[in-house]
Amino acid sequence: MSRTILDLDLGTEVWLHETVSDVETTVPYILIHKDSQGGVLLRKNCSEKKRMNPTNTTVYEGCEADVYLNDSETGFLSRFPAAELNCFLSRSISTFEYGDTECHSISRRCYLLSQGEAFSVTTSDLYPEVGYTHSLMVNKRTFDTNTARVATLDDNTAVFWWLRSPGSAANFYSVNNGGGSGNSYASNTGNALRPALNVAPATIVSDEGADKIYLITSGVTRTVDFKAKVRELNNRPAKAIVKFTANNLNNISVQLTNNYGDTTPVWVDATAMTEITFNNTTKETEKWQLGIKFYGESSGYGYVEEPIVIFE
Repeated sequence: MSRTILDLDLGTEVWLHETVSDVETTVPYILIHKDSQGGVLLRKNCSEKKRMNPTNTTVYEGCEADVYLNDSETGFLSRFPAAELNCFLSRSISTFEYGDTECHSISRRCYLLSQGEAFSVTTSDLYPEVGYTHSLMVNKRTFDTNTARVATLDDNTAVFWWLRSPGSAANFYSVNNGGGSGNSYASNTGNALRPALNVAPATIVSDEGADKIYLITSGVTRTVDFKAKVRELNNRPAKAIVKFTANNLNNISVQLTNNYGDTTPVWVDATAMTEITFNNTTKETEKWQLGIKFYGESSGYGYVEEPIVIFE
């Protein structure tokens, strides 16, 4: 029986494919959290040394590191093959600016941990997240929290790694090379990035007993497929337009009909979300029935928000 990312125990290593300078390799990530949004994988080793910002400002949203991590053309996400990249979904994460009294949410596929996530800080409204220290302890098989947080570059050199939380107007928090709390100017080029990725909850992984656990990207396609009656009308709908928001869906097809209750409804393609005309002028039912048919494919967790049909 196949299993998904959510069936794995916290602290489990999952190996992802990365290509750097045209060299493809497999890299271990640690499953540190799982919920309905997916499974959060934290790179076991830091990816590279990189500053947070060219200037000493500590707004995480849109900072240089944030943009780089989510750039699939030339940034960090460009390291992954397309099939694997499709498994990464946006996750709501909290962030705040120095001096704020409460945080706000942004959505990211790839991001840095907050101070609350790295150090299990739960006493402040600014750190509402669940701490991930326990998952790191399980992975390293240690009872020492600092040891669990120590991270190296791929050459095994222990480094400071950035967190997204501001420690001051000029400094971001970090984890130092001994696993304790650090604090560095945003323009510091000596600290490293330790990316976290959110994997779609439907993503299938290797069977139990495998030497290494990988994402089975060929097995995560699922469909969103439904038909529904929108409304009954006394007068014949002649024109209509449908508006919808699809999330992580490909090969989308949307069709509308004005005789949904008939044995064989006449469907008209409305995928482009532009006005369509119903040429059908007959019905078997007492009233005209406006109906919708939706189809989409997802490489992980895909859904469509409630479509809106406007008719004439």
